[in-house]
Amino acid sequence: MKFRAFLMLSALCGLPFVLTSCVTADGGGGSSYISEIGPVYPGVGSYVVADVQDAHVALAHGANQRRPVASLTKIATALVALEYFTASGTDGGELMTVPPQVQLLGNPGPAGLQPGDQLSVRDGLYASLIASDNYAAETVAAHIGARMAGGTGNPMAAFISQMNSLASRVGLRDTRFANAHGLDLEGQRGYSTAADMARLTIHALAVPGFSFFCSQPSRRLAVTRMGVAQGVTIQTTNELLFKGGIDGVKTGTTLLAGQCLIITAPKPATVVKNADGSTSVTPHRLVVVALGATDRFNQAWQLLSEGWSAYFNWRSAGSPYAVGASLRAPQPLPVR
Repeated sequence: MKFRAFLMLSALCGLPFVLTSCVTADGGGGSSYISEIGPVYPGVGSYVVADVQDAHVALAHGANQRRPVASLTKIATALVALEYFTASGTDGGELMTVPPQVQLLGNPGPAGLQPGDQLSVRDGLYASLIASDNYAAETVAAHIGARMAGGTGNPMAAFISQMNSLASRVGLRDTRFANAHGLDLEGQRGYSTAADMARLTIHALAVPGFSFFCSQPSRRLAVTRMGVAQGVTIQTTNELLFKGGIDGVKTGTTLLAGQCLIITAPKPATVVKNADGSTSVTPHRLVVVALGATDRFNQAWQLLSEGWSAYFNWRSAGSPYAVGASLRAPQPLPVR
């Protein structure tokens, strides 16, 4: 592949592989704050491959373009729920009831939930993250949102407000959440960018419990319907789970968003014995975000492979390929 050849030539000559972007977050002209680093892959709207440890961007294309992100939204839904557990002192065993409003979301999802069903918040999160169940995500938001609203406000508005507060705290400059599931509903269309989704994922991986939820290939849920307990088994929607060390994170698909996927995978840490007798350990983990894809699993797998090559070239060079090519220190947004 020409791209691999160029990377090899760049590494041999000590040259950085960076293209200057002229695409802003809204798709207009200007100087972007995450540079174009890598090729344009046909069939992928935008992507980012980033290092979790240092937030260094190994590869990126259209990383600042605002796009619908479908069920990747459920990452934020889960994080708000996990924050609720910590703040309230409760745990995931708290029971919730599927509200009537879920029927506005279309057909039931993989968990087969129906209004009036009861399940734990924990199982709602499993259904949301493993099987991408929209009814489950809506139920989690309605249940926790009611606690946040305190009986005097709109539960869904309270929950969505916390999702956007989370986005602000994490530094997602081009993200707006409009619902808890990511469907393209009239008047409820959110957006984000590949760069922001990478930032959110890096944050999520550091939140206790999150990685366990999204790394499960299947789960047996306990659902009570009309007083009768029943078990429901759900399967992951992530076809790449466990391939090449991949242990998360989330799939998403809608008509407007196209195919979306976030994956993450580690490699063995580098251990170096220093001259003073101390030991330095450098962990290696990449996050791949692909938005608007046409063959997300194959495309994300290729991005992960090329991303590892670019990442280790950067590590061996000892300095970043691009000044400012970090998810943690983006340049200010261009003036519009």
